[in-house]
Amino acid sequence: MQMVNVEIHQLQNCNNISGINRPRMSKRGSQLPSARMVSLEIHRPYYRSDSKFSVMLAIWGQFLDHDITATALNKKLNGSSISCCQENLIRSPECFPVFLEQSDPFAQFNVTCMEFVRAAASPKCCLGPREQMNQATAFIDGSVIYGVDESLVNSLRTMSRGLLKMIVTKNNKTLLPLSEDMNDGCNREEEKRKGKYCFATGDSRANENLHLTSMHLIWARQHNLLANTLFELNPHWSDEVIFQETRKIIGAQMQHITYNEFLPIIIGRELMKRHHLLPIVNNNFSIYNESVDPSIANEFASSVFRFAHTLIPGIVKLLRNDTSSPEFIQMRKMLFDPFNLYDEGQLDGTLKGAINSSIESSDQYFSDELKSHLFERKNDPLSVICGLDLVSLNIQRGRDHGLAGYTSWKEFCGLGKSTSFNDLTFIMDPSSLNNIRAVYRDVEDIDLYTGGLSEKPLKENLLGPTFTCLILDQFKRLKFGDRFWYENPKVFTLTQLNEIRKTSLAGIICSNSDNIGTIQPLVMESWKDQNRDVSCLKIPSPNLSMWKESLEHMNIPTNKFNVKVIT
Repeated sequence: MQMVNVEIHQLQNCNNISGINRPRMSKRGSQLPSARMVSLEIHRPYYRSDSKFSVMLAIWGQFLDHDITATALNKKLNGSSISCCQENLIRSPECFPVFLEQSDPFAQFNVTCMEFVRAAASPKCCLGPREQMNQATAFIDGSVIYGVDESLVNSLRTMSRGLLKMIVTKNNKTLLPLSEDMNDGCNREEEKRKGKYCFATGDSRANENLHLTSMHLIWARQHNLLANTLFELNPHWSDEVIFQETRKIIGAQMQHITYNEFLPIIIGRELMKRHHLLPIVNNNFSIYNESVDPSIANEFASSVFRFAHTLIPGIVKLLRNDTSSPEFIQMRKMLFDPFNLYDEGQLDGTLKGAINSSIESSDQYFSDELKSHLFERKNDPLSVICGLDLVSLNIQRGRDHGLAGYTSWKEFCGLGKSTSFNDLTFIMDPSSLNNIRAVYRDVEDIDLYTGGLSEKPLKENLLGPTFTCLILDQFKRLKFGDRFWYENPKVFTLTQLNEIRKTSLAGIICSNSDNIGTIQPLVMESWKDQNRDVSCLKIPSPNLSMWKESLEHMNIPTNKFNVKVIT
């Protein structure tokens, strides 16, 4: 298989071949096949686990994604959501619904349309291609924990000793602050009557699933753990100094986990080594380039990095300290249902279950939980029968953003030009290619999401060459284009940096779970001889004494002075 060529665009923003005024059309100028048809015919439910990696890999991927990307959706003038599938209504020009064929499994329930609202256009000072905005900061900086605007950040702070707001329950559990807005899409009246609410964090998507909410919780606890330690070391520091220094450490820890644990699995350690992406061992990183654009590329946010959805299993394990008695729950029942975190043992059970569950294989196949039961509403009979199809929505989002087709990106990555389906024979497995031929009329019509997931994975890699190329490009720019990158000179002292290098996701979980006492050192990888459970006491963690500030003492003269008062 051809080597991934990223040298040609390592300093470019990939938006230069994406973004048009309207959703992408076929090569012949006609409508592309329905995103739902593509989902049904190519991305069929098929269950094949990958025992090498744990579900924690997918959880970190989503948490990281929310730190660097957030697409803004169009809304009505009053801020309410736009509906695109209601009959007898004039459809908004910002609607781009997914229409279902008569042969669709949902058609028997009279479902003909799947809701989809176009992403808000980024304001521009002149006419030209429509581009979309990113509501998150592009940098890996912990904004998912704190928010991106000052008012939100301040609302999450206690304004004392650098701490974040938390609540303490009757059973003495420390949880995220409450979101009491009953119209936030998460809170429910039946839970409110029990005194349970969804949670407020720096990102509005935190309550989407129990795994994600748990990750938000342990990182908010991590912030307060660091802030309390810094206060003990430097009691003369102000609230603002402690908060900002703690946030700086949190961002550095997220960067280190991403490049030390997550990316070596996704794009391979050898490729990372070749492109200087692996963390430095005993020195600083000094290849910052101010000409590198670190912003998030359109194709990365709206298509490529959504590959992790294929890793999510349909059945999720919850594991208490008694590992012989696991519980299992359908993924659909974890969506917008963070209320279990109020109960004893649920946080630890959720985290340990994810660490001890295998991901689904990275391929073009998806769990039916994501294709037929996404965001079902318990009190809506039709919704219980027909949830949303995440695969259809991902494909539709790429079209909404006007992304070029798969073959354009494949060529962009130095993998050759494709003028017929036969040109894909060596890069895709036969069954995938046959299904693609049956749905798309022309090879250039293939959507990026579908084509990228259908490629054969590179050796010792989760993904095929095109997605590997585009992910590599994005994370190179995030590192080389960040002048506050944690390994850059003057961001931390070398002794402080060496302490941050002790960070691991296992250590974060050990320090901030309720009662987890043993853990695998590499939580994104499956249990094996080299990755057996060890005591949390054996997991290294940074020593914050390196942040203790030495106050310089001023020499005050002891001589006595005669003072004459002049009246």
